[in-house]
Amino acid sequence: MNMNKPLIKFGCLIVGLLLFSGMQAKPNVLLILTDDQGYGDLSLHGNPVLRTPAMDSIGKDGVRLDRFYVSPLCAPTRASLLTGRYHLRTGTFGVSHRQEVINPEEKTIAEVFKDGGYATGCFGKWHNGAIYPETPLGQGFDEFFGFLGGVWFEYYDPVLMHNETEKRYKGYITDLLTDKAIDWMDDQIDNEEPFFCYLPYNTPHTPGLVDKRYWEPFYKKQVGRWESVIYGMIKDIDDDIARILKFLDKKGQAENTIVIFMTDNGPNTFRYTAGLRGKKAQIHDGGTRVPCFIRWPGQLQPHRISQPLSHIDILPTLAELCDIPVSGTKELDGQSFVSLLRNPGHALPDRRIISFHSVNEQRIRTEAAVHTNRWSAIQNRGKWALYDMQDDVRQLDDVSGQFPEVLEELRSHWVDTLAEMPNLGVETPVPVGSSEKVILKGHDANFSVARGKGIDLNYRSSFTGLWISKWTDKNVYPEWNLQINRPGKYKVSLLYCLAEENLGVQAHLDIQGKKLPLKITKAFDPPSNEQPFWLDGESEKYESKPWKTIPLGEVSLKPGSANARIHVTKLPGKAAMEVKEIVLERL
Repeated sequence: MNMNKPLIKFGCLIVGLLLFSGMQAKPNVLLILTDDQGYGDLSLHGNPVLRTPAMDSIGKDGVRLDRFYVSPLCAPTRASLLTGRYHLRTGTFGVSHRQEVINPEEKTIAEVFKDGGYATGCFGKWHNGAIYPETPLGQGFDEFFGFLGGVWFEYYDPVLMHNETEKRYKGYITDLLTDKAIDWMDDQIDNEEPFFCYLPYNTPHTPGLVDKRYWEPFYKKQVGRWESVIYGMIKDIDDDIARILKFLDKKGQAENTIVIFMTDNGPNTFRYTAGLRGKKAQIHDGGTRVPCFIRWPGQLQPHRISQPLSHIDILPTLAELCDIPVSGTKELDGQSFVSLLRNPGHALPDRRIISFHSVNEQRIRTEAAVHTNRWSAIQNRGKWALYDMQDDVRQLDDVSGQFPEVLEELRSHWVDTLAEMPNLGVETPVPVGSSEKVILKGHDANFSVARGKGIDLNYRSSFTGLWISKWTDKNVYPEWNLQINRPGKYKVSLLYCLAEENLGVQAHLDIQGKKLPLKITKAFDPPSNEQPFWLDGESEKYESKPWKTIPLGEVSLKPGSANARIHVTKLPGKAAMEVKEIVLERL
């Protein structure tokens, strides 16, 4: 007699009932991430002027993670969130200049869920690599709609990428991302296929661009101009989240969908922080402690968790909730906290969670935070302090003198963990050959001298979308580090602007010792365009302009590492041409 038959029949019955009720066997997952929204940017956390009913409802109806830590900047948080590992392990240690890239060898949460039978979609700001296989489509997502870089300039009628095709879309960017995400989730529901939807909004990051109906009410309440626009962008996001929650209700999927709401770092200005010290880019809790809510009606009882948790914990936690094996990943730094979600009052063994800094090796080595149930050890500009988080949420009273052994144990843990990090501060080379076209962006170039010493970008920070400018010295040059993955012949072109008085510039592009001459015979110097509204002091970095393409010829490349450099041999005017990008197309 086969004793397994009753079990088989029972399993088939359960699956049949789920399908009959319009619900697949596994829950859907919707992971919402906002950009530069701090812990205090919610009415649920006591904000005196901002009301966020949709975001609040996820916290009220779900589990609130009261001490949830991330990295103090955008791309590092995303790298840890996607991989379950400290961002320095993944190759990500900055926000631009090829420092934001996740090594394609890392297995992401999208790949884990895809292996588990889920449809996977990403809608919004990627910011972890702009060249395949670093892109969402190369990192486990079936569908992508959004943009690949960090700071984005076009909030109205933006040019966005749908999978591999760019085009201009009409509307406001947050609304467009929401529309596409809803349409895609709707398709998966109709196909009775479980989905993992990653919705990383790019607001309320600057520039401060949102409809007047959103920012004006705050301005009338005498909220500062910066905060009025930022709060207006958050209100717009809240309206879009309300649309998503209503959609899930209408489709009968609210109880079958795990919804996570979180943000990527602290606030981008000094504003209401619910008492936390610091802001974005700072290592105290104001820069690294963010809201995180997890809602699953009927499965997770609403409650609050006070134990410190982190972005590295999301991947293993969601995998366990959805009964998906985590296999093929590198060793995770995060751990599942499902027991805390399912059992109010339960506690995990005390552990040490690190918030690493980024941007450059100096800040990585001189700014850090280590958190336990009771303590937070903070290194700020090389000096360590210890705070008792049971009594000092504001992190004002350094008690390291009273508990030197505690500080030393936490500091030593950070030192030992940092020593494990590979290639600290080494930028990821541009992969050439994995896709038909590779674009060497101006903002990714290294310069042979310090910026401003005869060559620079058009803005002081290396934001996505900037270009090489202020080139006054023919003895300096921009350079891109390449990794030729597929040898062969490539067609090369360059996007430039050049004023009439600078005609006569002579230059060449050097790749693997092969020189392609650059001869510009026609000036092209249109004026820059600026956004119609921006925050004080922030307008310069949001300029844009059209560019002219000039073919440089063809070059045969060998496999292995290489450099691409532009050398100017004659510079007749006050400045050489401005360079937006170099394009390599495989023949």
